[in-house]
Amino acid sequence: MKKVMLIMVAVVVTAAASFAQQNVSEIQQLGTDQEATVDQVGVWNYSQINQSGELNVASATQLGDLNSSFINQINSVWVEAYVEQYGFLNFSSVYQSSDWDIANVLQDGNFNISYVEQVNNFWSEALINQFGDSNWAKVDQADGYRDFAGIIQDGFANQARIRQYGNDSNWAGVIQTGSFNLADVYQANGIGNSSYVTQEGEDNWAFTTQMGGEGNSIEVEQYENSNTAVVNQYGGVMNRAYVGQLGDWNFGKITQVKGEDNYAGIAQIGYANDAYIKQIKGESNWAGLVQNGDFNKATAIQRKGIDNEAYAEQAGDGNTVMMKQIRGEGNLAEVYQIGDDNFSYTKQVGGENNTISVLQDGAMNYTETYQFGGGENLAIIEQSGYGNYSGILQENVTNSVADIFQDGELNESVVLQYNGDNNFAIVTQVGDYNYSGISQDGSDNAADVYQSGFGHSSVVMQYGNGNSATVDQTNSSLNP
Repeated sequence: MKKVMLIMVAVVVTAAASFAQQNVSEIQQLGTDQEATVDQVGVWNYSQINQSGELNVASATQLGDLNSSFINQINSVWVEAYVEQYGFLNFSSVYQSSDWDIANVLQDGNFNISYVEQVNNFWSEALINQFGDSNWAKVDQADGYRDFAGIIQDGFANQARIRQYGNDSNWAGVIQTGSFNLADVYQANGIGNSSYVTQEGEDNWAFTTQMGGEGNSIEVEQYENSNTAVVNQYGGVMNRAYVGQLGDWNFGKITQVKGEDNYAGIAQIGYANDAYIKQIKGESNWAGLVQNGDFNKATAIQRKGIDNEAYAEQAGDGNTVMMKQIRGEGNLAEVYQIGDDNFSYTKQVGGENNTISVLQDGAMNYTETYQFGGGENLAIIEQSGYGNYSGILQENVTNSVADIFQDGELNESVVLQYNGDNNFAIVTQVGDYNYSGISQDGSDNAADVYQSGFGHSSVVMQYGNGNSATVDQTNSSLNP
């Protein structure tokens, strides 16, 4: 590409030396009430306008050298195209075969390239503004009604493309400031959908897709360098997706398929964070992932559920959270991690109105929480310190509570609740190297374990109904 460009420049410059300052304008009009205006100032600018149909308007303004503008209005009715080029070796192509479409192109700089194609639309509008050098932009609109697509580029070697096919009143916008940014927006067969991408920095990539649906919206914001965002929404009504990235080398991905009124949001601040939200065939589900730090990972997956919520927030470095909600209704999972290298896994399958709450503050803490079936259950884990482990399993129980609190180092606690109602398990560990295990199978069981100090061990196993157990272990917190 560079070789071809250099050859073209050499040929044109040689021709310019031979034929002096010569601009070229070609206008061909076929039909009725066509209007074309060309204004050229500089050396070897080229403008071509072809019009067929009726009531079409075309305007080309070129100030500088070696700029090229092509406007083709074919079998159109009342379409308008306005092209302004200021600088050196800019290229613009506008193709319109529609009714009432409008295209506006402004290029201020050098080596910028833009394309606008509008086919079989009614009252759609395309806008491209390029400031700087070597930017590339393209807008494709076909079989749409009252769509809008706008691209604004300010910098060097940015690339942006918007494709809108078969839509009604869809809106898409891309703003790029900096260098080597890439944005690709695709919308098809939807009504009132919107996509908005803002990139400020270098080498940021954003890909958005919406196919079908009504009132869906996507927003991507990227600041600093080398961030990547991928958002896909297929079908659904009033789905909303947001990705915000501030820092370097962050990756965020959101996928929503055949949902209705779902929301997914990702916010990343720092370096090399990774976040992924996947919602499939659900309704009114909500998922949010927030990461502040470096090398954090977060995943939230929701399948075939209704009114489920998953939220995770991480502050620090090297933390990992994985959340899964499958079927079920009204389930809630919340995870907060502060510190470094903490890990949390939550899984909710079926059930109604179950809640998981996890808080980790420290380093290298690990939690696992599972809720299978049942309803109105509560699982709470709070860990502060280093190297603590907590695990909770609630399976086919209702109105049950499992609560674990750990403050210290290398403590371990496990609570298992099966096949019953109104079970309660509470574990408190303050100190180091303590172990607690509770198993409840039945209804109306209660277990309360308190450990303070160093190296305690407790196991409580309850089978049947109406059992009660209390454990209190205390010593001085000596180091081994």
